[in-house]
Amino acid sequence: MITAIVQIMTSISIIILLVLIVFTNKRLAQLEVKIERCRDLYNGIDLVPLRVKINYLEGSIKSLYKYKVLFKRGWFGIGKLEEKYFFTKKQADEFIDSNDMKEVVIIRLEDNETEIVK
Repeated sequence: MITAIVQIMTSISIIILLVLIVFTNKRLAQLEVKIERCRDLYNGIDLVPLRVKINYLEGSIKSLYKYKVLFKRGWFGIGKLEEKYFFTKKQADEFIDSNDMKEVVIIRLEDNETEIVK
């Protein structure tokens, strides 16, 4: 009696595993088809004009910035020099006040006037 129950449970488990394997394989095949479609679509696009436009727009935006903040983060002056750009002096001051930075310099980009903050 117990042997029959074990055999039935084993058979049911094997059937469930086979169904899961078939379902998983079918899903994987569908995903592979979608991936190939995406690759074909990507290979057909010429991205050079888009990159040129993005670089132009980035340059245009950078020309609108009025202040640059040079700063270091870290302890005892150890850390790389970072820079961040702002449109107004108020934005730069708020950034400096909200972050723990060492050796901060604000540069007004219009005339390269510098102000050492910390």
